Amino acid sequence: MSLTRRQTLKGMAAGAAVIAAPKIGLSAEPDIIIGAPNSLTGGLAEGGVRFVAALRIAVDKINAGGGIKSLGGAKLKLMVADTTSENPAQSASVTRRMIDQDKAVIIAGATASAMSMAAQIECEKSQIPFVTNSYADPIVTRGMKYTFKYMPQGSAVWNMAMDGVVDMYKATTGKPPRNCAIFMSNDGVGLSVQKHLPEEAKRIGLPVLFSTGYQMGLSDPSVAIGPIMAQKPDVLFLGAFTNDLILIIQAMRGLGLKTPIMNGGTFYGEAVINALGNKTDYLYGVETWNSDLDLPGNKELVDTYMKANPKAHPGNEQLGVGFTLGLIIAQALEKAASRDGVKIRDVLANTEFTNLPVPAGKVKYGPDGLNIHNMGILVEWQSSVLRTVWPQNLQQAKPML
Repeated sequence: MSLTRRQTLKGMAAGAAVIAAPKIGLSAEPDIIIGAPNSLTGGLAEGGVRFVAALRIAVDKINAGGGIKSLGGAKLKLMVADTTSENPAQSASVTRRMIDQDKAVIIAGATASAMSMAAQIECEKSQIPFVTNSYADPIVTRGMKYTFKYMPQGSAVWNMAMDGVVDMYKATTGKPPRNCAIFMSNDGVGLSVQKHLPEEAKRIGLPVLFSTGYQMGLSDPSVAIGPIMAQKPDVLFLGAFTNDLILIIQAMRGLGLKTPIMNGGTFYGEAVINALGNKTDYLYGVETWNSDLDLPGNKELVDTYMKANPKAHPGNEQLGVGFTLGLIIAQALEKAASRDGVKIRDVLANTEFTNLPVPAGKVKYGPDGLNIHNMGILVEWQSSVLRTVWPQNLQQAKPML
């Protein structure tokens, strides 16, 4: 059977229509790539792994809800890479690959501050927005226009802790703590806190019994707890990494000391709670999120994470930060209605993002890229569960003082 030219062209057109038509239920648009270079190995791996897991939960939630509707229902696709916790060159390399090869339209990470500062340079070069979960002050003091930092300035966290403890103490016991002690490891951050935290104590009228440092890598915790035993402060501000923190708390609790301890950075780690169990009672810290907060979407996030990780402790703040930044990315893409980095950047710089599972409920980035609504909360381990104890409007358990 021979075909006429008209029949042949008609058949070709029909075939082309079949090929071009999108499959039912699938987006006709290509995926929107989100790069997630993060510390997945090394000392800060726990935070990086939690952040990426939560970011993935947010991506799955957005995709299940129809993707980015202003971009034709395009789905989000997460590209993950390990920066390590200590190799900025690797962070720069994997970020560059995500931008050049994977065509990421936005980068989220990189947990360890040094890794983030390496990644942000690559993003700035390519005019790709960088939303970060790191603390270091210079991230938003170097004049980068494409960086957006959710976390508070690291230099402010210990002051937030001290102010919060004094207010919490007053509200709980009817009077402020009589005094405090400041005991910091001899790393760069610890030495800075040892110098500047007494200034905040003086400003708020909190007597400091002593402010001193100790050599990291303790083998004999008695060196550290001798001054604490001798002076018995009402509150101890203790800067210590995981192994030192465990040794000091074991020794203090073994001697019957229930002094409230305010720690920064390692108190919520799996290693700490697994090693100490209920000995972590009276151990406090500052976070920007906690698993018990009664906030939109929080229970859904925690339930989803715990279903996949039933033996985990969900208190690491990077879980909430990852989910929150995922929702912000989706809102920004929806409003920008574009994959263009400059347009996405402009939305991030000029929008207040709402309905978020964070203490303030919203995020707005200032001219330097720092979240102006940042809010720290005090959390405390109680019977191996990390509870939100301050401020009062978010309190989920009364502090043990």
